Amino acid sequence: MHSSSLLQLPRSTDAVAVLLDAVLAVGSDLDLDAVMPRLVRSACAMVGARYGRLDVINDAGLEVMAAGTDADYGADGEPATAVGSGGAGHDNRPEMDVPVVVRGRVFGRLHLAEKVGGLDFTDEDQALVVALAGAAGMAIDNARMFEMTRRQQQWSEALSWMSQALLSGQDQREALGLLVEKASAAAEADLAAVALAGEDGVLVIEAATGRNASARAIVGTPLTEPHWVAVLESGEPLLLSSHEGETAADPSAGLLREAGGLSAHGQTAVVPMSVGSGSVGLLVVGWTGEGSSVAFAAAEPLKQYADQAALSLTAATAQRDRARMGVLEDRERIARDMHDVVIQRLFATGLGLQSAARVAGHPYVQTRLAEAVDELDLAIKEIRRMIFALHQPDSLPLDQEVRELVAGFSGPLGFTPVVAVHGRMESVSEDLRMDLLAVVREALSNVARHAQAHRAMVELVVDESSVRLSIEDDGVGYVESGRRSGLGNIHDRAAHHGGEFFIVSPVGVLGGTRLDWDVPLSSGESVYS
Repeated sequence: MHSSSLLQLPRSTDAVAVLLDAVLAVGSDLDLDAVMPRLVRSACAMVGARYGRLDVINDAGLEVMAAGTDADYGADGEPATAVGSGGAGHDNRPEMDVPVVVRGRVFGRLHLAEKVGGLDFTDEDQALVVALAGAAGMAIDNARMFEMTRRQQQWSEALSWMSQALLSGQDQREALGLLVEKASAAAEADLAAVALAGEDGVLVIEAATGRNASARAIVGTPLTEPHWVAVLESGEPLLLSSHEGETAADPSAGLLREAGGLSAHGQTAVVPMSVGSGSVGLLVVGWTGEGSSVAFAAAEPLKQYADQAALSLTAATAQRDRARMGVLEDRERIARDMHDVVIQRLFATGLGLQSAARVAGHPYVQTRLAEAVDELDLAIKEIRRMIFALHQPDSLPLDQEVRELVAGFSGPLGFTPVVAVHGRMESVSEDLRMDLLAVVREALSNVARHAQAHRAMVELVVDESSVRLSIEDDGVGYVESGRRSGLGNIHDRAAHHGGEFFIVSPVGVLGGTRLDWDVPLSSGESVYS
């Protein structure tokens, strides 16, 4: 049998009518998933075939069944409900194989078999199916163009919403939440997460979303495995794919998928968020299907989206830095005026009063002048203290920063932990402050991922000589797994400051886990000394 990409009408008037009805049925929808089954059903009905199947050629060049009748070819060539691909049957079964061409390229093959009554397919049957395949090629092309336009519109809207959220001064955590939601929707994914590199260079997941509610539990998870860092530094996106029963394409990606509520196997895109020659983070997107073409179609838009997100993040940071610089410049001007004008005048006035006190004859006048000089001296000291304060960068008080960090875990945990803070937080140095916050983040991430807790408490005590952090939950207790990347970081941060780190589990009669992190204040830091 021969085939042609040109639409050739059969000679019979009745056959033309049948063909037109089939063409109208196939072309009545712009949804590709609806067009392909209609093509198979219409072809079977048109020539009286009991079995039909449409195999499409995927990105790897293999034919994969895309649509079929309720009963179709089996792997042995016999009609069966479980459809295989390929398709030559037995010689005694009449079959027809017609290519479906879209824009000059073979999109797939339409297989028909077993004409009703056991008859052979005729030349007119062949002409009908070839004509229908030609019309179907146009319908499929229209459906693909419509789908491409729809997806481009989705990505365009996602980019617009994400950029607006990041550049409008919105809270960064909320903006990143919108970023992953829009990426997941546009990519038709089942999991999306964004991890940003902190000041210490460690990648930490800042936002996540997915069809499984446990996806939010991975927020705060540090990505410390070398693989993540290698992808980040390469700047090149990576699409991983593995099937059940195989060795995972990347174990760390499989673990992240499982933590987010998916199977370890499937398709996962790891996309660096690049600006210039560097990357600020990773966008990780996962799908449940093992062979879905959606992941391949989303790969390029995801990279564009991730790079635009990186650019918006960088612009938002620069915007905040410019605003902060403006405030610092104003403070610098005020401090300079206070020093050069106010203090000098007060100092000159004090000198004048001291000179007047020496020549004053009455003791009462001398006493009042001396008191005035003392007051001026106190005023000058207070103004100098204010000038020093004006030169200090803005930062939240440590107790407030701890409370806000803990509150951010209310989603992943399903509850808000109790926070208790005692002591003088200003005695904690900036270096120790950063490590302390990192320990709180890591510990609460562990509680969210593993503890199955209903309550937790974070207690921070700063006294004359030490900083003591305790995080306790009522979960299932700590079980040694052999993987200590997160706990190793907590230990290293304690050791860096000459401190200690302990895990107590179970805690008392109720079980659960308590993490104790105790480090000394360095010399000269205490306000009590």
